[in-house]
Amino acid sequence: MPIYLKFLLWASLALLLLQTGFGEKCESKSSEPTVRQAQVKWREGKKFRVEVMNKCPMCPIINLRLKCQGFPQSLVDPALLRVLSSSAGNCVVNDGLPLSPMQTLSFNYSNSHQLALRPFSWSFQCE
Repeated sequence: MPIYLKFLLWASLALLLLQTGFGEKCESKSSEPTVRQAQVKWREGKKFRVEVMNKCPMCPIINLRLKCQGFPQSLVDPALLRVLSSSAGNCVVNDGLPLSPMQTLSFNYSNSHQLALRPFSWSFQCE
């Protein structure tokens, strides 16, 4: 095969790979963000540790919203979890800023009972 045809073949392959990328685009159920909560030992009352994780191995996640019905803003730093509407149960994680691939954001809150938190909307920032 002439050298110019080899070059053309390799250049086309490289261009195709650059255009489509190498990784999963995080569209599967296994890449959806998760929220885990656990009660932790504390001297007074009950304390809960929340871990919010971006499970996509390739892309940051932005504008992660949680259902957080009845969650009082006074329980947590608004930079970590901001209550947008207590009545509608709408909160934003990390002020809507990106969570890196596989990053976990954690915070604690004290309350008499565990409050329900679950992801309901987000965007992947894949290029």
